[in-house]
Amino acid sequence: MKSKQPRVLIEDWLPIEAIGAEVKREHAYGTPFPAPNRLHVWWARRPLLVSRTAVVSSLLPVWSPNWPEKLNERFPNEASYQRWFENLLGLRGDPIVGQKILRLAKARGEFIKSPFAGIPRAFSINPSTEDLQTMGDLLEHTWGTRELSVLDPFAGGGSIPFEALRYGFTTIANDLNPVAATILKATLDYPARFGPELAEDIKKWGNRWYELVKPKLQPFFSPLPPDAEGAAYLWARTVACPTTGKPVPLSQNWWLSKGSDPVAVKLVAEAYMDVPQFVILKGDAVRKTKPDEGT
Repeated sequence: MKSKQPRVLIEDWLPIEAIGAEVKREHAYGTPFPAPNRLHVWWARRPLLVSRTAVVSSLLPVWSPNWPEKLNERFPNEASYQRWFENLLGLRGDPIVGQKILRLAKARGEFIKSPFAGIPRAFSINPSTEDLQTMGDLLEHTWGTRELSVLDPFAGGGSIPFEALRYGFTTIANDLNPVAATILKATLDYPARFGPELAEDIKKWGNRWYELVKPKLQPFFSPLPPDAEGAAYLWARTVACPTTGKPVPLSQNWWLSKGSDPVAVKLVAEAYMDVPQFVILKGDAVRKTKPDEGT
């Protein structure tokens, strides 16, 4: 006889509002992004907090008064279980209230001290050994084993498998896109397989490649002063005019929005100006200019 599928937490309850408020902190401007985001750009990278929530809540059971004595002692009621789950996710403080305070201050035009000062962001918190032990007890009671596997066949930038690994699950991930597959190898597979020693190997062979490539590419770049060493070039948005020394903006085109109601920027540069000016054009005014022609 086929056993009934256990009902899991994601089917009954999640702290959606708190998660949404906390995710805003995860990608807040002026704060360091999560480590995977800094390693390689991926256009559909999921927030880590959302990913860990999806993984863990899909496997943890809903609260039940019929649990074994050990679990009932740990979670005498549903509220205690929900508080523990929020802590397991890394939620600290009250992100809902914090975001409301920030919105109110913004509406009033006030600069205030961050209500999140001293509170770590959820994605930066690893689950504690004690919480992982408790989670294992819950999984064993629900599924008959603590050793569960998480499969993500279209893992993209790797947020879901990254969080699955952090919570101790056997993790299988891949993607049809070879760029994504390479990202997964570099950010998840190799670090988990080889550990911190991998960083030294990467540094060693990275320097080796740099020394091999440098003499071949150097002729194509501007010469550097004798005491300087350049490994990369920054994207310049303006350059100085070689005749006047005035700034010249660099742009491939001047479009802001195409379509039935186009919007573009018109560059205004006269000899008497120290810096150029810009005018926003809309509709028919755009069609009379040449926004496809950049500098």
